[in-house]
Formats: sequence, C-alpha cells, structure tokens
Amino acid sequence: MVIEDMDAPDGPAGFAAALDLVRSLWADGRHEGVPDRLVAWAMMVESVDRLAALHGPSATAALLDRLGQAVLDTPPGASPGSLQ
Repeated sequence: MVIEDMDAPDGPAGFAAALDLVRSLWADGRHEGVPDRLVAWAMMVESVDRLAALHGPSATAALLDRLGQAVLDTPPGASPGSLQ
C-alpha cells in the first residue's frame, strides 16, 4: 500500500478489513482490562514505526502532518471513526 492511496474516496482495497481487525483489537484489550489510552498509544507507536519502515521518514512525517490537520479540523464531539 502506498500512502497516497489513502486519498482514494473509499480508501485502498482491504482497508475496511484492516480497520475491522484493529477495532477487534480494541475489544480484546477491553476484555483483558487494558485501558483504551494504552492500547491507543501502543497502536500509534507501532503504526508510525511500521509506516516509517515501509515508506520512509519523510513520507511518514508528511502523513502525520496531514493527520494532525485532520484532527484539528474535526469538530468537538465527533463520533469515533470520523477521520476515515
């Protein structure tokens, strides 16, 4: 997968399945008593590390800049998943 593929209207092929997988990990974490904030932090650290390995630090930094702007542009109280 190429980072630019994320700009496609429906996301890249397989994105929905990958998102379902990640969401199931949230449920597993809750079941095991792991706080959401720790699961979120661990997922973010692992994701950034893997993206940098796959696409390089510059492309990953650019993606994080776009993600940061998307977070800032999201209205308060928006539902989870609104950044998709």
